[in-house]
Amino acid sequence: MNITYPAKEADFAELAIDGKPVRFRIPPAIGTHSEVFQALSVDKTLKIARGKEIVAYAHGALVYKKNEWADQKRIRFPTLNYLRFPEVLTIVPMRKEFGDLEGGMLIDSDLEGQIGQGINRQTEVPKDLIGWTETPSKLLVKDKRIFVPFNLWYTDEWNERNGALIGLVGEDGAEMQAKTAKDSGRNYKPLWKVNPKEITSPERRVPGLGGYDDGRLDLVCNDNGYDRDGCGVGVLV
Repeated sequence: MNITYPAKEADFAELAIDGKPVRFRIPPAIGTHSEVFQALSVDKTLKIARGKEIVAYAHGALVYKKNEWADQKRIRFPTLNYLRFPEVLTIVPMRKEFGDLEGGMLIDSDLEGQIGQGINRQTEVPKDLIGWTETPSKLLVKDKRIFVPFNLWYTDEWNERNGALIGLVGEDGAEMQAKTAKDSGRNYKPLWKVNPKEITSPERRVPGLGGYDDGRLDLVCNDNGYDRDGCGVGVLV
C-alpha cells in the first residue's frame, strides 16, 4: 500500500492510495455512530470511507501533516475527534453453547448507520461456521459478514496481525496502520474491547481509531456508539 500527496486544496484533503487519487471532504461528519453515517449516506456527492481509506486518512493526519492535513480544525483527527469505522461488531460470549463461534467477533457493514441505532439489540449469531470461507489471514467470510476467532483478535495491544484490525481494513491496511503508528511515534497501541468471558449474551459495539494522546494509537472495539466525539469521513465521487 503506497500513499502519496498532491498540492493543497480548499474543501477537501487529497492523497493517492497505490496511485489512485482519493479526495476526502473536510471537515468530516461529527456525531454518534448513527448520526455520522446517516448524514454521509444521504450525500450523493460522497461515498463513505472504509478500510484502507480510513487508514490513509489517519496517515495524512498523523504522519504527513502538511498543507490541509496540518489543519486540525478541518481534519479533526486526532486531537479533536476519533475516527469511526462504518461497521458494527458483535462479540460472542466465551460459552460452549456458541460452539465454534465462542469468544469470536462478527463484523457487519453499517454504511447507513442503521445497525448502530440498535446497539442494545442482539445481532443474529449463526449456529455454526458451515459454509464460511477461510481467508489467508484465517478470518472467515460469508455473505459479506466476517468472523474473527477469539485467538486472532483478543490481545492487549493491536498490531498488523490482529484479526479485528484486518477484518476492518484488510491485510495491506493493517500493515499500513502499524507503519503509521510507528512513523508517528505512537508505539503504544492498546486494543479496547469487551471481554467475552464476562458476558452471557452477544453484545454489539462500534469500532473507532483514537489518537488524542501523543505516543499511542488506540483501536477501539468497545464503543457503544452514542457519544458525539467521533467523526466519519466521506470520499468525493
